[in-house]
Parts: sequence; C-alpha cells; structure tokens
Amino acid sequence: MLFRQAAYSALALLLSFSLSARATTASSKKTDPGREALSFNQSGSDKYAKGDLDGAISDYDQAIKLNPQLAKAYYNRGLAKYDKGSLKEAITDYDQAIKLNPQYEDAYVNRGLARDDDNDLEGAIADDSEAIKLDPQDSYAYNNRGWAKYRKGDLAAAILDYNQAIKLDPQLAQPYNDRGVVERQKGDVAMAIADYSKAIQLDPTDDQAYYNRAIARDDKGDTDGALADYNQAIKIDSKYADAYFNRAEIKADLESWDEAIADFTKALELDPKNSAACNERGLAWYHKGNADSAVADYNQALQIDPHNASAFNNRGNVEKALGQLEAALADYNQAIAIDQKCASAYNDRGVIEQSRGDLAGAKADYELALKLDANHAEAYCNLSSLAEVQSDWDGAIQNANRAILIDRGFAQAYNNRGVAEYHKGDVPGALADYDHALQLDPNDEHAYNNRGIALLGRGDLDGAMADFDLAVQIDPTFFQAQRNRAWAKWHQGDILGALVDLW
Repeated sequence: MLFRQAAYSALALLLSFSLSARATTASSKKTDPGREALSFNQSGSDKYAKGDLDGAISDYDQAIKLNPQLAKAYYNRGLAKYDKGSLKEAITDYDQAIKLNPQYEDAYVNRGLARDDDNDLEGAIADDSEAIKLDPQDSYAYNNRGWAKYRKGDLAAAILDYNQAIKLDPQLAQPYNDRGVVERQKGDVAMAIADYSKAIQLDPTDDQAYYNRAIARDDKGDTDGALADYNQAIKIDSKYADAYFNRAEIKADLESWDEAIADFTKALELDPKNSAACNERGLAWYHKGNADSAVADYNQALQIDPHNASAFNNRGNVEKALGQLEAALADYNQAIAIDQKCASAYNDRGVIEQSRGDLAGAKADYELALKLDANHAEAYCNLSSLAEVQSDWDGAIQNANRAILIDRGFAQAYNNRGVAEYHKGDVPGALADYDHALQLDPNDEHAYNNRGIALLGRGDLDGAMADFDLAVQIDPTFFQAQRNRAWAKWHQGDILGALVDLW
C-alpha cells in the first residue's frame, strides 16, 4: 500500500489525510514475448521495493524498450514516477497500461490517485468508479473516491463511499480516519474522534490518525488529550512538521513560550518555507519580551511569503510597542492592503489613530474590525477606551461589558469599566472591577493607579499610597502614578516626598 498525505485548514488550524494505492510487482512468469523484458520488469520491482526509484525506472525503461506491449512495466514505472512526484509522467504511464489492458483495475486506482494529486477530481472519480465497476469489492477504490468527493465538497457522497469501504473491509484503518475528517468538518467532533480512535485501534502506527484526533480533541477543549496525540504522532514520525507546528500552537496558548519556540523551530527545520511557523514563533518571542527576535522572525516570514498579512500586522505591533508609530502604521496598512478582512490590523491601526487624536478614524477602524469579527473582544475594549476619552461613561461601560462577555479573562476590559463606574460615582463597583483586573493581571500598573485614585477618593491614603507605589514599581516611568503618589504624600504631610515625586 502507498499512502499519500494531503492538507486541510480550518480557524487558522492543518489536517493530514492519506489515500491508499496498491503496488503490484510483476510476475516473473512469462505472459508476453520477451523473457528479458520480464526479467528487467522484475528487477525494477525489486529495486522499487527497496526504495531505489531511479534504478527501478531505469529497469522499467529497458523492459518497455524490449517489449512495448508489456502493460505491467508501464504500470510499475508509473508507480515509481508517482513516488518521485512526477504526476504527469505517472499518469502517462498509467494511460498506456490501461490502453494495453483496459481491464487493468490497479492502473485505474493509481491513475485516479495521481489525478487527484494533480487536482483533476473529476478524472479521479471517473477512474475510481471504473475500478469499482471492474471489482465491486475494492475497498481502496471506494476510499479513494470518497476522498475525491470530499475534496469536491460533496461530504454526504464521501461518507457513503467511506461506509462502503468499511463494509467491504472492516479491518482497514484508512476509511475510518478519512471519514473522521469529513465528520469533523460537518461539526460532529465526537463521531470524528470515535473514527480516529478506531483507525488507531486497527493500526497503532497510524501517525495521521493520532494527528487528526489531536485536532478534534483540541476542538473540544481537551488540551491534554490533544498534546498526548501530537506527542504520539511525533513519536511515530519524528519528521512530522505539521504535528510540531500544531503542538507549538497549543504550547503558545498555554504561554509555555520556550516549548512553543522549540517546536516552531523544529517545524521550520523540517519545512524551511513555512511562513506561518516563522510568524507564530515571532509571537512567542514577543511574549517573552525579545522584540529583536520577534522582528527577525516576522522579517523571515515575509521573505518566505511577502503576502503574509498576519506577519505585517504582528511586526506592526512590535513597532508600536517600541514607539515606532510610523513604521507600525505602514505595516498595518500593508496588512490591510493584502487582506481587507484582517480584523486585527484595523483594530491595531485604530489604536495608533486614537493615540494621535484621530478619534473618528479610530472609531471607524474599531467598528470595521467588529464588522469582520463580531467576537473581537479587544476592539470592544478599545471602543470603551475611546468612549472614556470622550467622557461617554455609559458607552464605555456598554462596550466593556461586551468585551467581558466574549472574554471573561480580559483584565483591561474590567479596568476600563472600573474607570467609567468611578466617574459615574459607583466607587464600590469601580473597586470591584479593579480588584478583578488585578487578579487576572497582577502586573497591570494602570489598574493599580486607578484603584489608588478610587481609594484616595474614599480617604484611604495608606491604601492609595500602596497602589501608587506598586504602579511605579512596575513602571518607573509612569508619570501619572508618580503625580498621584505625590498628591497622597502631600495629604499625609510628606511635603518633601511629594516634591521628589513631582521632580
């Protein structure tokens, strides 16, 4: 059996599939004139079995030269050329084998496989159907036709073919794996997991089934199960680049930045043209506080793929954090030019516009981000900040509430809502929100500063002083917190301390 890997994407995530094809070695029994031709054909098959594709093709060439009517030699050479990635040449050899022997079922199966790889889905389906006509018990032909129908988007027809393949050969793992892929796309993740598990039970070395089950488990929020399956897929195939990439994505979600970087690096070693891996590793470096490495990775991602909108957007975020606003704005504009549906780029561009006082431009960009992604919590949070700049406290609370509904772990949204509540006179509500923000992010200097203001308003000078101290400790350049601490010191009678803070 030959197996072929293909790729499928959903929410920015990759899936691996395989089709099956049968390689038959020609009999040494003389069935056509030219015993020497048969000998070369057999020698080629022996070399093919050992992985010597070039040697096999050379022998098949000799066999065909000696006997141009030897269908098996064309078929076998087609197998070798397919394995070398020469699809057109493989199809030509299968054509000749079928021309010489119209009943050559295996040639139809393998030509269908090559046509599928060459994106001739109608041709692949026709060949698989002819193979089934010649042998209605051919489970491989049903499985391969199911894959071609799946690629055409006919999910129901694909499942019917997978069902038939399983009915004909219940011990064949591949149809379970492939049926699971279709079930997951249809939204039936539980059924998909059951099918992947059955494939693994039948073939414990099926790295693709482990990989696919990992993705489905991740869909259900089973992070531990997903990681275990990626680990197993990599254990079976240490060069499984997609498994390293997806495992890195989970490590990044868990903020295990070093492990994520290691896996992205391995994915890049195996697939140096993986622009997404460069981009995602850049994000991990950024979260580790290494801006230089992050920018280097974004640059590399853009060298590989100059149309990677996400890399432009992410590089813009680093530039924005470094105060390089013009460069950041240029990158956001480039991201939008490449992908007009890049919600994050609109949102991030809005932040720069707001910092420059272009409130109308910022509002328009935040709203565009939300039009493209109704669950963009950060855009709602930024609209909340914008409303506060305009003293629209009700609008600020409304948008902060929307951000929190989408992401209950969004510390900044609680902080923003606290500011609006404080200005509306709801000091207890403000304090509760600042407390919650700090529980989520103990290093949020703005939440400490804002809670200090609320405590100061209640006359709790010691509590206010402690919060201002923490804000300044986190960010020694936070002038607003220093000024507020000076005010608290003044009221405590520490005139000299207040002057030191102001200076």
